[in-house]
Amino acid sequence: MNFQLSTITLILAGLAFILGLYCLWQIAAMNKLKKTFFAGEKALSLESVIYSLKQELRDSREQEAILGQSLTELKTQVAFAIQKVGLVRFNPFNDGGGNFSFSIALLDEHNTGVLITSMYGREQNRIYTKKIKNGKCEIKLTEEEQQAVAKANSKYETIPKL
Repeated sequence: MNFQLSTITLILAGLAFILGLYCLWQIAAMNKLKKTFFAGEKALSLESVIYSLKQELRDSREQEAILGQSLTELKTQVAFAIQKVGLVRFNPFNDGGGNFSFSIALLDEHNTGVLITSMYGREQNRIYTKKIKNGKCEIKLTEEEQQAVAKANSKYETIPKL
């Protein structure tokens, strides 16, 4: 029985030694985690770190809402900027020279804008403007002016949208 007791004691001592080593290993691992997460002069508790991250997330969401509203306003304003340009060069007089005359249509997203026509001659140069609203003009357009408006409305002549 004495033999049995000393064997059990020896086994328990070995288990205690192994558990002691395991505890030391866990303490070292915990110290490593502390150094990783709570290092530096301003070592914070995990609760305060989580709270500050939550506050930053709330601030980011508020900033996102503000930026979304600004983007909506900007899109509304851009709709009224010149987005479509159509240019046609031509020679109104058949007396030689080149295509120094032109018609240019400058339209917004709603096909509203201005049509500028410059008729160049040897003795004089005349410039006309016509208002375009929703793709239509109250004054009759020349063939070249109609071409300029058509070019402005074609997808190949359009300035890319944001």
